[in-house]
Amino acid sequence: MKDDARILLVDDHDLVLQGLKRIVECSLPEIKYICTASTGQEVLRLIASQHFDLFLLDIELPDMSGMDLIACIREKDPGARIIVNTMHEEIWFIKGLLHSNVSGILFKSVNSNKIAEAIRQVLEGQTYYCPYAEHVRAQMRRSDEGRRDELTLRELDVLKRISEGKNTQEIAQELCVSVNTVDTHRRHLMEKLEARNVADLIMTAISRGIIPIRKC
Repeated sequence: MKDDARILLVDDHDLVLQGLKRIVECSLPEIKYICTASTGQEVLRLIASQHFDLFLLDIELPDMSGMDLIACIREKDPGARIIVNTMHEEIWFIKGLLHSNVSGILFKSVNSNKIAEAIRQVLEGQTYYCPYAEHVRAQMRRSDEGRRDELTLRELDVLKRISEGKNTQEIAQELCVSVNTVDTHRRHLMEKLEARNVADLIMTAISRGIIPIRKC
């Protein structure tokens, strides 16, 4: 791990953020530059003017989706090393993170030494997944459907919005793409999940843990 590594810690709870910073300062004294942010917009402003070797990111921020933030970071730096630090352990959520190719997944319940271990490992060019995330990852690899069922990030975006009851025009506006593009993604989703209609598509996606069950 290089001595001049620059990392950005992101969480909307100041107590958590300062705790993470303290963990890094005490456990990884070789890291001299530690920056913090509590919103997605702060992150965007920071990455517009400087480079970071690693992001330790809470996926649930007040002003934007964590998945959208990951996409923005990747647009600026395709090779960005991102560790997601989250309280969400649902299988659909973990699958979404794995599909987004994050470098690490941690649950907020882990010991502080695991956080330091994950940061060190990812900075050295490896990945670090907590045991449950590694289990889900192994299941995905062993799946008989394999590549056929693997959805792209954009397909997951469209699927999520379909499950929210949004029509093609609304999805196109939200994702800033054409109606034809949304129709293409919709067709691919129907083919990959072998669905006959929208209701079947949503039920299949829920049963496979791709999207969560919507709560009333």
